Order: sequence, then C-alpha cells, then structure tokens
Amino acid sequence: MTWNSSKGAAPLVQVSRIAAALPALSADELDELADAVEALTDAIGLQRDWPANDPSDVERAQHEASVPVLSDVDVSRWSEPDDTGDERADLVAWLEYQRHEFLRKLRDLSAERALRWSVPPVELSVLGLVRHMRQMEAGYLAWGLSGEGARDFYGDDDFTGGSLESVGDDISGWLTEVKRADAAIAASPSLDARGPGHGRTLRWSLIKMLHEYTLHAGEAHMIRFAALGEMRR
Repeated sequence: MTWNSSKGAAPLVQVSRIAAALPALSADELDELADAVEALTDAIGLQRDWPANDPSDVERAQHEASVPVLSDVDVSRWSEPDDTGDERADLVAWLEYQRHEFLRKLRDLSAERALRWSVPPVELSVLGLVRHMRQMEAGYLAWGLSGEGARDFYGDDDFTGGSLESVGDDISGWLTEVKRADAAIAASPSLDARGPGHGRTLRWSLIKMLHEYTLHAGEAHMIRFAALGEMRR
C-alpha cells in the first residue's frame, strides 16, 4: 500500500491525503492501515507520557533496566507437599512451599512495579510485603528460635517503606533471613522445644509463619496483578 505525500508536509495535510486515498484501497490494505494507525496512536501516547528528552524519565528508564533479576532462583510452580505422617517434616515442607508461593509473586515485576501501591487507597506494595516477611522470619524463627542476632530491620516502616535503590537489598535480605531461619529450625531439637528468643515452641512458630505467609501471599497475589495491569499467572 502506497500513497504520495510531500516531504515535510504538516501532519494534518498528510492525514488528509491518506483519507482521500481510502476509497481506492482494498480490504487487506485497509486492515494494514488500521494496524498502522493503532501502532502510531500507541507511539503518540508513549511520547506524550514519557518524552525522550525528559531527564527524570531517562533516569526512571535506567532504574527499570536495573531491576534485580531472580535469574538464579526457582520461580516455577510447585506441587503441594505430600502427607508423610511426620508432623515436623510436614510443617517444614508446608513452610517451604508457602515461602516459594510468596517468592513467585515477585516474578515479572520491575522495581517500580514492585514498589507500586497499586490498589488505592491501600498503602501496600509487593516489596512492602517482602520487607515485612523479612522481619517475621527474623522475629519468629531466626532470632525467636535461636535467641541470637535480634534485629528490627525496618521498624514500622516495613509495609510502606522501600525505594528503587533498596529493592535489591530488601529481596536479598529476606532470602538471607530465610536461610538463618532454616538453620534455627534445624537446630531445634523437637516441636515442643521453646526458642530462647521468644519463648515459643517450634510447633507454634512454624504454624505462626504459615499463617503469615498464606495471609501475605494472598495480598501480594492481588497487588501483583494490579501492578502488572493484567492477571499474569
């Protein structure tokens, strides 16, 4: 499909000439033109919303390109744990499963989207939930069961805090705390043994963390969909 237009002609003049040529176009050519117009409209919208010569938007693009990628972490779908009849093994297996389900809420998210309060008026992001679970791992498992290394990473600024610069540290910090928690779980002699940190039993601590992860993974599930703008499972 071709039409003539003067080089440098005003956009409206070019559009008028294209419109005048419409009656002579075949159905296939009209479909091709419609696709081209749709692509052009999208390009115009992007240029309006994000002008290439805006320094702040160039900086934002750099942050988008530097999103922490979980390329070495498994985010595939897992099957639910089997019922082994061993209470401790089953509780630990379900904790690992729910942690993994929570981890999967980070996939496909840019740093900006991980930070986005995408369900207004709720001031909550997927990253905020990661920060919160880092504190839960420390309080109820890593320190709670061992009594060693008590830490309050964010105080009351876990759910609503975080920045583009902190995304990588927040995620890696949570994963590190999970490893510390696993070591504390393994060192606990029995489900009835009480942790010197918080004085609760291992059984209670595992059930508490299952509650935390199932609650917040559900929240992250919906916030992720909203941040992505689609139900990408």
